[in-house]
Amino acid sequence: MLKKLAKVHGNSFDELVKQVLKNLIENPYPINSRQEPLQKKSKLPQGLTFHKLEFKFGQGASGQIRLMYLVNTTTSVIKLVWIYTHEQFEKRPDDKDLRSVIQQILED
Repeated sequence: MLKKLAKVHGNSFDELVKQVLKNLIENPYPINSRQEPLQKKSKLPQGLTFHKLEFKFGQGASGQIRLMYLVNTTTSVIKLVWIYTHEQFEKRPDDKDLRSVIQQILED
């Protein structure tokens, strides 16, 4: 997904994402993020929280970027879950797909 967005938006998009990730390391709960509800029948292990960060890169729906991530509140580790544009998903990716990605992350 990141490669597709980078191809469309160019090198400056890569730099923006690097800066966003660097900022997340310093503050995993910025003002433009919020805790996301989990999918039905899903539960995270204790100490993990699920968040969505919103930022803009350009105009229109394709410039509204969303980054979903997990935070381990015990170890302060951030795991990236999904990055997408508002144009790709108006709200968020399908719950089944999100559940699958989160499960893979938890197994690693």
